[in-house]
Amino acid sequence: MKRAGKGGMSEKKRVTIYDIAREAGVSAATVSRVITGSAEVSEIKREKVLALIRQYNFRPNALAKGLSMTQSGLLGMLVPDVRNPYYASLFMACEREAFEMGYTLILNNTFTQENLEIAFLDKMIEQRVEAILICGGLIDRTPLPERYDAALKNTAQIVPVIIAGQTDIPGCSQISLDHEGGMRQLLGHLTKLGHRRIAFLYSGTNIRLTRIKKQAFIDYMREQSLPFPDEYLQEVEHFNEESGSRGMERLLGLDTAPTAVIGINDLVAAGAMRCALERGLRVPGDCSVAGFDNSYLSDLIVPRMTSVDYNYEQYGHKLVRLAVEKIHDQTENYTGIQPVSLIVKASSAAE
Repeated sequence: MKRAGKGGMSEKKRVTIYDIAREAGVSAATVSRVITGSAEVSEIKREKVLALIRQYNFRPNALAKGLSMTQSGLLGMLVPDVRNPYYASLFMACEREAFEMGYTLILNNTFTQENLEIAFLDKMIEQRVEAILICGGLIDRTPLPERYDAALKNTAQIVPVIIAGQTDIPGCSQISLDHEGGMRQLLGHLTKLGHRRIAFLYSGTNIRLTRIKKQAFIDYMREQSLPFPDEYLQEVEHFNEESGSRGMERLLGLDTAPTAVIGINDLVAAGAMRCALERGLRVPGDCSVAGFDNSYLSDLIVPRMTSVDYNYEQYGHKLVRLAVEKIHDQTENYTGIQPVSLIVKASSAAE
């Protein structure tokens, strides 16, 4: 098979507008604007696109010609599992903001499976979404799986990709939560209450946000000259209640049990609280418990749980607004941080 130059497309391959866009490093809509001459495109981009069109003898179909003149009004969103209160809360906030801006948000649950994540990226391109929001899943892994890394880079060359988190993928904009700040606020609250024996239940050492929270915990405890034996840093299997309960069981079996326990999310913290209550302990009388997410779950359990809040409405507003801005202006990518705040409830009290 005769091949193009390095990084190029096979000349015998049926070339599409998306192939042209990917190799030129522009959006499919930009290629369409060059084809139709319907809107202003920078001379550099125009020449790059035209050179590729000539190189591959590209003949656009009717859909390609219409991309610049019609908008789908669709945004895509990838989450691992919307049953998780964090993703449910964030999706609802993004959906409301998208509606306010005249867009429909399409949700896809990937269950952090590589084949599904890649398939949904392709599917959303076929559905002609105008931007894609990615919240959790493989994007949080370090390092990224090779196939997923390549698929995401290709997708980002076709449509704007907004990450609710952190990524090193070029071409993607991102807004991450201040996980370090959240951990410091939570530890500051517990230490002011007199707690010195504080444990942390976490999951996923290959996940960026887990590493950030864990390192923030270690740094704070060292800065305050507070002891934290290895047993107080308990890795649990999953981000769910059962894992939190099993982790708490191990903590309570130590010769010197902690007086306060932090769960990496509300689900893990809820499991820890359940375990303590089932063992006949008082929460917060015998042990304070707190978590992250401040999801609706934190208000459904008794006692209501102290948790780090992400202001979902504001976070969803920022993510969707950024996506819409990138649809109309793809010149620069954006990196931002969403502030967090601690919501103190009944599950934490003085030692």
